Amino acid sequence: MASIGWIDFSTNDRNRVGSVLDLLRPEGMVDELGMGTIRDALANQLFPGISTIQTRAKYFFIIPYILYDYQTVIPAKRRGKTPSKFLEDKEYEIMWQLGDYYRSIAEDSRTRERFGVIGITRLKPQKIVRRPSAIYWNGLYTYQFINTNGLSADTFLKQSTNPSMETLLSSVQQGDDIAGDDIDAEHENVFKIRVSPKLNWSESLTLDLDKGEAEFFQDRILSIAKGKLIAELLQQDKLWKIFIQAENFMQFAKAALSLPLSDKLKTMLILAHDFSELMYGAHLAYNCQLHHKVFNSARFDEDFQKWIDGIEDNMLDYSNFNPDILFSYATTAKSTTVQFVKDWWKQTQNGCKDVKKRDALIEQQEAIVKGGKARLRWKKTDDVKENNWLGLRHFDYRFFQARTILKDIRTGINN
Repeated sequence: MASIGWIDFSTNDRNRVGSVLDLLRPEGMVDELGMGTIRDALANQLFPGISTIQTRAKYFFIIPYILYDYQTVIPAKRRGKTPSKFLEDKEYEIMWQLGDYYRSIAEDSRTRERFGVIGITRLKPQKIVRRPSAIYWNGLYTYQFINTNGLSADTFLKQSTNPSMETLLSSVQQGDDIAGDDIDAEHENVFKIRVSPKLNWSESLTLDLDKGEAEFFQDRILSIAKGKLIAELLQQDKLWKIFIQAENFMQFAKAALSLPLSDKLKTMLILAHDFSELMYGAHLAYNCQLHHKVFNSARFDEDFQKWIDGIEDNMLDYSNFNPDILFSYATTAKSTTVQFVKDWWKQTQNGCKDVKKRDALIEQQEAIVKGGKARLRWKKTDDVKENNWLGLRHFDYRFFQARTILKDIRTGINN
């Protein structure tokens, strides 16, 4: 049996591998046509600071709490541990502690996973590829739980405890204007943590937010993501009701437009919805072509024809869709991806009547994205199974992860 491994050079190397493995998590499968950059740029506009592998809001607090503990422990008791090592060790202690607790109250493995404990399937001393600190680090910066200045965890922790002379001089000359730096007068807040834990916070720990935590998180979102969907969902009860009842982002976006939302938010919802619908057609065409080539089958042809016939009705604002607006958000999208989206939109507007031209466009884009692993151009089709879909469908833009995080906040406030 074949296996995959890598040489463990550093935490950053592990995180890069973890990022590749994230492709196997929600938002689906492997991005065959290279739309992930644009999809993620729109998701950042809707739900900033949220990622597809975040599970519960509590982790936004657990990581700062651990680092807060490091600050308060006297050097003699740190046993020579660096902040990174202290954080790692404590994360695993918390992981096994939460795992034991939720396993004890869960009926089966499926129920346990729904609690959202990262690493719940692991027993001591088993490790995981990506710890919560890696998963939540960007979100902690986005909502300023920790002022990391956008640095990676390792770099930030090293710089915070071993500041350069330039940093020290700057601090002396300019002072420190970070709110909350004097959380505890007895120690220096070297990690710029804006939230402090209660005494013995890790005892009897669960993943539920208490009222203070929930209110703090809500305040962070409302002040930093003002006007964005994630903030409006905390303020508008009618919008929230639609959000929790919707089966997916597409259904939600369509229903949400019935409410008196800001023009900016409506425009973003329409853009995200219609881009998703447009690219669903491209992935349909991809599966049509695969089945013709591998099985001489027209399995998805009827589905594609229904899609092209209904595209004007299924998009929320077909007549005003403009691909250029997408790229004002997805500024790092490759030029080839930009051109593919524009060309696909033109073909869609023409009804994709020229099937050979349609297939050539899809084949070229997959070859650009996947290189020598491209199924269509290089016949790498061992994993293609008849009647099975390959690739992405409609985009959810972190819809379900955001719903869990926001539900935790709302529940904490109401309780």
